[in-house]
Amino acid sequence: MKKIYILLPLVLLFVLGACSPEEYDRLDPNATPLVSGLEDAIVITVDQETNTATFTLDKPGYNPIWIFEDGKYATENGFQKVFSKAGDYTVELKVSNRNGMSDGSITRTFNIEKSLMTGFGGFVYDSPYNLWKNATVDAPTFWYAPDWNQIDDPAYALSGSAYTVTLPSATSATWQAQMAMVTNISTNAATRYDFSVILTASKDHPGVMVKLTDASDDGSFFFEQKIELVAKEPTCFWMSDMPGIDMASVKLVFDFGGNEANTEMRMEDVVFKDHANDDGTVVPDKDAFNEGRDLGGSEYATGIVGKWTWEATTQGHFGCGETPDNPTGWWSAAPNEKKDWGLYDDTMIFGTDGSYQFDPGEGGAIYVNKGCTFHSELYLDDGEDYLVPVEPQTATYELVEEAGTYYLQLPPKTFFSYMPSDDVYDNPKYKITRMTTTMMELSSTGAGISWKYRLKKVD
Repeated sequence: MKKIYILLPLVLLFVLGACSPEEYDRLDPNATPLVSGLEDAIVITVDQETNTATFTLDKPGYNPIWIFEDGKYATENGFQKVFSKAGDYTVELKVSNRNGMSDGSITRTFNIEKSLMTGFGGFVYDSPYNLWKNATVDAPTFWYAPDWNQIDDPAYALSGSAYTVTLPSATSATWQAQMAMVTNISTNAATRYDFSVILTASKDHPGVMVKLTDASDDGSFFFEQKIELVAKEPTCFWMSDMPGIDMASVKLVFDFGGNEANTEMRMEDVVFKDHANDDGTVVPDKDAFNEGRDLGGSEYATGIVGKWTWEATTQGHFGCGETPDNPTGWWSAAPNEKKDWGLYDDTMIFGTDGSYQFDPGEGGAIYVNKGCTFHSELYLDDGEDYLVPVEPQTATYELVEEAGTYYLQLPPKTFFSYMPSDDVYDNPKYKITRMTTTMMELSSTGAGISWKYRLKKVD
């Protein structure tokens, strides 16, 4: 109680002093601060790595009031705010002093270059295990050919770990906007590898192709896969625990085919490393398909029985090559790459009695190679494959063994999902290259070219 009685007079004295007529008389409503003349005193700096903007008023005697587009405000000089999305932003500045707040204001615009990374961010670029960081990497070479007509190379810049490429003209197809970088990195079949790169596009992109290949043989590669990009959203493309390949020199290829005009592409923090060297990265689980147990040829007759559809989550589930033993040597489909072609809802049912049923699924159509004559009136003469509406079909099948190799034989003109050629339609014979309890890989045996089919067993 004594402390209360002692403090009260002090408090009253402070209050009276603060509210004395002399002090009040010095307040001047007509002396509220003006913002004119403060334009050059506004300093906005942006850390583009963290998306942190700092707002400073470099003028003593003025108190800033920062007013943001989201309706929030701050009065701290040197205030910091994180902006998660890329784009242009505005901030309004008012100032205050002991006489009040300014009537006028100044508006400033600033830019956030890219959205903050979401999801997995890749392996550690600065790790001592990153082979790419310490490698000799040649300057990029380009093949830029909108509508297959080659034009001047696009402009590019390298800043730190980031390549930026500006594509002034639109392209319409894969491989029309290639960028390749040859390195002195060598690999071997005894080692397993990890890879990651972060890509950002200034405009939506349907699928940038990323390919890590042998510098002397484009047909030998670790992966050849597309990744869809949302404008200004950094996205990590990555692969982990990849089987090694003997390569004297590794080449990294990006293809921006399908880009809109005036698209800027950014590729940064490339990591390529020995999987055994742990850089501390926690790799997220991928929804990998469970391939089950491998079957021997004597088990194929029972293993094939059931309902099958495409196993589209795996690189190379579909493709083409020179022979049935190398059916993706020329082209290898990325996971789900053909989702818009009515392919993945097709089903094939093999019965214990040798019966076969084909169902084109909800799309009600079969995917046909542009070189076929099957209902050629539906071909648009645009260089693209085409779809033909078909009804479900029933037939028979046989498993044929030839010198220890097993083939699936269907009657002439029997549908088996993708129709690669007239030759295969007339003689639908497929080499079984692998069968497990849940998966089957086959290759067509048409002359001059073979096509890969990777199927999964479904309920």
